[in-house]
Amino acid sequence: MSSRTTLPKGVWFQKKRLATGEVVRYGYLGRGAGMEALGREGSPDFHTRLAEVLRRAPAEGKVSHLIWRYKGSTEFGKLAPLTQRDYRRQLDKVQAKFGGLRIQAMAAPQISDHIFRWRDEMAKTSPRQADYAVSVLGAMLTWCKRRGLIAENRASGVGDTYSSNRRGKVWSPADEEALHKHAHDSLRHFAVFAIETGLAQQDLLALPKTAIRGNVIVTRRLKNGTDVAIPISPRLANVINELPQSDSGHVLNKPDGKPWDAKGNGIRSAFRDACALAKIVGLTFHDQRGTYVTRRRSMGWTAEETALTTGHKVAGEQGAQSSYVDRQTVAIANAERLWARCYGPDSEQALQTDLQTRNKKAAQKGG
Repeated sequence: MSSRTTLPKGVWFQKKRLATGEVVRYGYLGRGAGMEALGREGSPDFHTRLAEVLRRAPAEGKVSHLIWRYKGSTEFGKLAPLTQRDYRRQLDKVQAKFGGLRIQAMAAPQISDHIFRWRDEMAKTSPRQADYAVSVLGAMLTWCKRRGLIAENRASGVGDTYSSNRRGKVWSPADEEALHKHAHDSLRHFAVFAIETGLAQQDLLALPKTAIRGNVIVTRRLKNGTDVAIPISPRLANVINELPQSDSGHVLNKPDGKPWDAKGNGIRSAFRDACALAKIVGLTFHDQRGTYVTRRRSMGWTAEETALTTGHKVAGEQGAQSSYVDRQTVAIANAERLWARCYGPDSEQALQTDLQTRNKKAAQKGG
């Protein structure tokens, strides 16, 4: 039996009953072949052993050493903090399964079958997590191959087990109304923010008050660190005006005025319960992001205009060009234009002018 601990990630404990009847706990770091015994909790050597293990690099020649080097690489350090956290979780699975293998064995043709079987076994519980684990393994092996540390990346040809097309999963106004009837104000505010900004749940949980700048919301996606700016619709402006005063630095808070759990447990539970009461099935919280994109494209927003508000890649912005572009500056200017065109006092005239300009450009291109 393991239990939570405030010690470094990867440390866990197992209870053991002594001959005297006393129950003690023994600590371990890691899982599988690379697991390290730390000794009895509270013993003089426990923290000394832990510090020694954390400082020590895994033995060279094993896959565990490759994992250790990848975690400490410049490339890994450039990943967004949230991505690093998720990658570490998946690399723990890689360590448990392949950490004890020799590097040569990891590059051998026969290892492909083992990776497939590992993926298939995990897919019985969660296909998406199985695919993610293999994806992270592949990313690590690609890094290793570029460094000349391994001859072949045997995870590169392993496909996904999970496939999902959520294009048709769009929240209707009726779905929203049903949800709001069974939601307290804090959940309703959260849901309107989701569908009017297109931000992911994790971004909304962390959204600071300073993100609201006049007619736009300016923030950065936690998933990939991409800057986004979103024009504030009249509906969203009404909700912002409804928000109760709070000492919290977050825009969205629980009914007691305190921030939601950063991991999303509280908001997920509240959302799930409200959906059950409203008899909403087949729609997820994340589908609100897709609904935002669908509605904005239906309003006439271009793919690039929409991408600058959602954090998706902008077509044609690659290589040297992307390195010279200040995405935040461009995103804010884009959001201000969209607000004026779609929501501002002269929005009708601005929209007509914009449509005329587009039609003229299309005609010239066609000619």
